[in-house]
Amino acid sequence: MKSRTLPCSVSYGNRAPRITDSRSWASGFYKRTLRERQNILIQAFPEVFGRNSLETKSLDMNSLSVYTTPDTSFCRSPIELLEEKLTKLSTPDFPIRGLSEEIADNMVENCVGTIGLPVGLALNFVINDKPIVIPMAIEEPSVIAAASGAAKTIKKFTAVAPEKNMITSQIAVTNIPESKMDDAITNIQTHKHSIISLANTFVPNMIKRGGGVRNITTRRIRRKRNPHPRHVELCQENFTEWLIVHVQIDVCDAMGANCANAVAEGIAPKIEEITGGKVGLRIVSNFSTERIVKASFRIPVSSLGYKTHTGRSVALGIVQAYEMAQIDPYRATTHNKGIMNGIDAVALATGQDWRAIEAGAHAWAACRNEIERYEPLTTYWIEKEERIEENGQIDDAGLYLCGEINVPICVGTAGGVLATNPVYKYNLGLMGNPNSSELAMAMACVGLAQNFAALRALTTEGIQQGHMKLHAKNIVIAAGCPSSAITTVTDKMVDTGRISFAAAKDLIETTAKKGMEVIKNGEKNFGEITASLECSPSVLVTLWRTEINNKV
Repeated sequence: MKSRTLPCSVSYGNRAPRITDSRSWASGFYKRTLRERQNILIQAFPEVFGRNSLETKSLDMNSLSVYTTPDTSFCRSPIELLEEKLTKLSTPDFPIRGLSEEIADNMVENCVGTIGLPVGLALNFVINDKPIVIPMAIEEPSVIAAASGAAKTIKKFTAVAPEKNMITSQIAVTNIPESKMDDAITNIQTHKHSIISLANTFVPNMIKRGGGVRNITTRRIRRKRNPHPRHVELCQENFTEWLIVHVQIDVCDAMGANCANAVAEGIAPKIEEITGGKVGLRIVSNFSTERIVKASFRIPVSSLGYKTHTGRSVALGIVQAYEMAQIDPYRATTHNKGIMNGIDAVALATGQDWRAIEAGAHAWAACRNEIERYEPLTTYWIEKEERIEENGQIDDAGLYLCGEINVPICVGTAGGVLATNPVYKYNLGLMGNPNSSELAMAMACVGLAQNFAALRALTTEGIQQGHMKLHAKNIVIAAGCPSSAITTVTDKMVDTGRISFAAAKDLIETTAKKGMEVIKNGEKNFGEITASLECSPSVLVTLWRTEINNKV
């Protein structure tokens, strides 16, 4: 019998070359076991995980025959010998794992433990002609698969981000009479350079990195009466407007919230002195309109065919779904939620303030236009490519579906919590250690891809079709199936069409019993066994152990 090798690692001989394009190793990635995927990443990214971790082994299936092992004795069962061999082939602890309790206890107050989230990789992304692997941390199934599938269809994204990584801090000034408001604004503009110089003294490290306060602007906001019918007014000063001072800061590759807060609090006394008012709030604004990121794609309608649906019908469905979100806030809310599924997952995996990103995105959706209506963050349209044929006639047959997202994304790749949790370093390393602008562009592309995938599913087969297998997997987990066997048992349950708790229990027991019946006859090695059962030795062992424990 020809020897089969279990793909628990990618073999490159004695050396593991750097692989920048996931297309060279990602084929069938989703079919691998968790350990196999980890081994692939260790060898594909030696500069991220360290070359000492590359000494992984390939598993020869035929070598697992327990009946030719010299150590066999009456005291050790075949299944124990197999477990021992599998254990020897395991790799060291993979560094992308849960936060230690020691670190967690120093991050938040009253810490009592940690909670974990799965980290997966979005594949097939090519942004500005550069292939990129994008880590995502999310508990919701199908999001990573949908984004990866959409990226494969789209093929390439174009993205643009602002050259400077700016953030705004706000200082609210009250108690300025309306008759003196113009004078207060003039005084701030007159002393602008001295205010900026003072502000920069509170962020010396940012100055060293080439950043710092760049500008100061003002806004007037008309005060409105408190609408609550039982409100008692305590303010004795009869002011009618707030003077809002915006301090715009270049924070380089940092997210910048702490920097903005330090500046706002530091210069507040100076602002009071100049304006003659009283400073109230002084804090960062999470509405980062200086960090609007745009990502887009353009796909021939002819390449949009999806299962039984034509490319034209898919394109039409996506555009109509967008048009509905344009005028219906109920739909727009769910539309944008799907976008944030992707953006938030990347933010969580890379140590970003996803709450600030979420708040800014929804604010942008609600007030970026003068119509004062909550709108979708993405835009879709169909355009026609006109070209001159040899006969001089215009050919209008070339139709393209175009998609675009515009969204404020405030992120950082230096400082903050990134230095506290080592997992972020590895996840950013998988992305090629992007700067803040590159990270923001990747997040925008994931959000756009996720939205495209959702609209395509909604307007074709429906959302439930894709969720059925995921529902089956949850049932298998609830039935007590060990983690290494979940995929095998789920696939069998979906194939039979019996998706229930009882069916899951039955499949777990049946698969384990069949495997052990073959083992007990002593005639076959494990390569032949696993080929006949279509599952790996580790799955077979785990299922048998589960069956024994259930009986005990």
